[in-house]
Amino acid sequence: MKFIHTSDWHLGQTLYSYDRTDEHLYFFRQLKDIAITHRPDALLVSGDIFDVSSPSASSMRMFTDFILDLHDSVPDMTIIITSGNHDSASRIDVNRNLWKKTGIHVIGNVRKNDGNYDFSDNMITIPDKGSVLAIPYINRAYMHDESSEKERAQEECFFRNASEYVCRVNDEANPCILMAHLTVENCDMTGHRTPEIGNINSVKQSIFGHNFDYVALGHIHRAQNLDRTGKIRYSGSPVAIGFDEEYPHTVSVVEIKKGEPPVVEDIEIYPLRKLKTFPDNPVDFRKAVQQLAKLPSDDNSYIRLNVKQEEDLPSDCMEQASSATKDKSCRFCIIKFTRPDNPKLDKGNMSLNISQFSELEPDDIACRYFRACALPDSQIERYLSMISQLQNEYAIDKSI
Repeated sequence: MKFIHTSDWHLGQTLYSYDRTDEHLYFFRQLKDIAITHRPDALLVSGDIFDVSSPSASSMRMFTDFILDLHDSVPDMTIIITSGNHDSASRIDVNRNLWKKTGIHVIGNVRKNDGNYDFSDNMITIPDKGSVLAIPYINRAYMHDESSEKERAQEECFFRNASEYVCRVNDEANPCILMAHLTVENCDMTGHRTPEIGNINSVKQSIFGHNFDYVALGHIHRAQNLDRTGKIRYSGSPVAIGFDEEYPHTVSVVEIKKGEPPVVEDIEIYPLRKLKTFPDNPVDFRKAVQQLAKLPSDDNSYIRLNVKQEEDLPSDCMEQASSATKDKSCRFCIIKFTRPDNPKLDKGNMSLNISQFSELEPDDIACRYFRACALPDSQIERYLSMISQLQNEYAIDKSI
């Protein structure tokens, strides 16, 4: 069985207020070419179709138009899509039966009968090739428990039930794939916005059981194998979601045979616009702006300005950086600001017991912190003045 494994499209995302529709369309063209070239038996999209749970009408139309076009272009390819934590499961499920009429499976939930999980509508058979148990993101409310220990037991129970269901219904001669959207322990979350999804922390690999020949995971944006054989795998996101995702973005073309390790080919997705931290090595703000002004006018990258200096940034730093990119194709987003390591840092000045801390006024705590950071007296005085002003404004607001 051959299939494409992808996830985390995040359609409709805006990056620092910049619309990314043309970038997602650029990805769609590449994915369509990959599908036409490789002629897989299935396309698996493991969650986070959209960036927000209430996507715009234009984002939903873009998704629908592409999936229908892809289906027409490769009609023998079964398309299976599950919701992720960024998606609204109920919204995804609204057109579930309508999609099914076209031979496409878009799944938002695992249904229940009399309080028991019913996996029958999530099991998709690809004749003479294999089967896919398509499990969307399952949140804590669905697990019916709020304590972390019982929550983990609920997760284990859920996937154990899924594994047992596969044992009952699957043709053992053909491979079976599990789709899931969650965080698995010891995965590489480099650049990811949060180490958790919703309220579910990372799970152990062992919860998936031994009945699946491949586990097609979504949620983590870096493509990676989680076991020695490559059987449990994140495809990663095809488009970088943020500046810290400094690695290739791919989709995976996977071939599996019953009882054998999967053969995986990562195919890189080329971005319409790169996310660039500029310059490569941080410099002071003045030099950074000068270098930004010399950036080639046809460079269409998103820019995070890389600044490192002892003093504060000027109050109009964003305006200065934006002005440096006037009439350029690049998209200035934000400033990454760090201070040099200070050998004068007085960590001992930051040590307080609870009793000592409770006796200090907010100004005293702030002053101790600034002095521990070895800031000059003039800067400390300015910061304390700002804090005092905020306190006065807050007191006035409370009295009104």
